[in-house]
Amino acid sequence: MANEDTPQRIGVMLFDGVLTSDVVAPLEVFGVAIENEIIEGYEIITIAPEAGLVTTHEGLTLQADFGIEDAPDLDVIIVGSRYDMDPVLDDQDFMAFVTKQAAQADWIASNCSGAYVLAATGLLNGVNVTTYPGGEVWLKLNHPRVRIDIDATVVVDENVVTSNGSLVSYAAAIELLKNIVGPEQSQEAADTIYFTRLLERHGLSNS
Repeated sequence: MANEDTPQRIGVMLFDGVLTSDVVAPLEVFGVAIENEIIEGYEIITIAPEAGLVTTHEGLTLQADFGIEDAPDLDVIIVGSRYDMDPVLDDQDFMAFVTKQAAQADWIASNCSGAYVLAATGLLNGVNVTTYPGGEVWLKLNHPRVRIDIDATVVVDENVVTSNGSLVSYAAAIELLKNIVGPEQSQEAADTIYFTRLLERHGLSNS
């Protein structure tokens, strides 16, 4: 059980070229939940290959709290994407860090082609997942043991949450929050950031 002395750590992985919404969405959802005391005993941190500034694909500058060399153990790990994932997948130190952290985490999550990173750890074998529309072909060819749900926007299977990415990352973050701490807390967070209002006003559903 989380408490003030030993907070549960939610780690959002950063790297240059990451798509902004893939990482900002979970930072906002969990950040709001923590700041407004919707949940207690949690902290959310950012981790990159090296601590310091990271520039997203859209040009936003984000601060990585830790590098992989000094990052603490994570209870939840969230991986975003970039258009060219090869530099991420080819970074052996980064991949080793994600593999180690994901193997011991309570929950692992990805947005968009961040699923490629989690698939490379082997932890998605036999798990139902999704990725960005069109990315299923690469994922299936390179990781045939991963079960892909082509029509889904967000998939939860075992302790894994995956999504299409982009704005769907908000729905994924809320779904992850619901599975970690419960529907009441996730609903309150969704209401706080007007996500529920958005869905209601445009006749959408959070699925």
